[in-house]
Amino acid sequence: MLDSMNDNLDFYKWFDAVTKKLGHREISFRKIFKYLDTLPAPIIIVETGCLREIDNFLDGQSTLLFDKYTLSRGNNSKVYTVDINPKSAKICKEAVSENVEITTGDSVGYLNNLSNTFLKNKTQVSMFYLDSFDIDWRYPYPSAAHHLKELASINRILHKDTLVVVDDSPANGNLTRSEKESDSSWKVLTFPESPSPPPTIGGKGFLVHEFATHVGAELVFSHYQAAWNNFNN
Repeated sequence: MLDSMNDNLDFYKWFDAVTKKLGHREISFRKIFKYLDTLPAPIIIVETGCLREIDNFLDGQSTLLFDKYTLSRGNNSKVYTVDINPKSAKICKEAVSENVEITTGDSVGYLNNLSNTFLKNKTQVSMFYLDSFDIDWRYPYPSAAHHLKELASINRILHKDTLVVVDDSPANGNLTRSEKESDSSWKVLTFPESPSPPPTIGGKGFLVHEFATHVGAELVFSHYQAAWNNFNN
């Protein structure tokens, strides 16, 4: 783990230079890296759905971000990524270093096989970043079901500190903004006669969130992306 951000200053200088390009993912990516800073190296990141367009930071560029971060941490830190689209895998290979292992194929089968390998060699994964199967916001179930299958493929190798992040998973709920101009925060809208339910996770991660809630996993953060740990508590 890092004693301070100064131990990873070169990465954060680069990251700060690109954050404005990340749009609504900026906050959660920063939270991801702050969390990984607390974990010991090697940092092992497994991603589903790789970078598919060079320099399109609004699309995330997650593979590039993770490549830069793991290179900065050293000590055999590494990124594994899988994508079903050969074209995306080819583009990704052009954008990242050899520290990223890129596989073309179905993510669920890939994660199952990778989990078997990691169990044998006792590799601990620092983070799974699940972002495959593009979502149809009018009918998110197929994408959400696929991401739940991904979680099922890796559940047996999750340790308490493994961060599981699902992209495109904004919070859903009845929210209201503060009436004070100086306060830009949002809060849950409640009615004395009929309290509103608490916000929940939507998008790709809504079924992962339901499973996480049932097994007592901890929601670490929720912005446009959602993250949990402590699945096998």
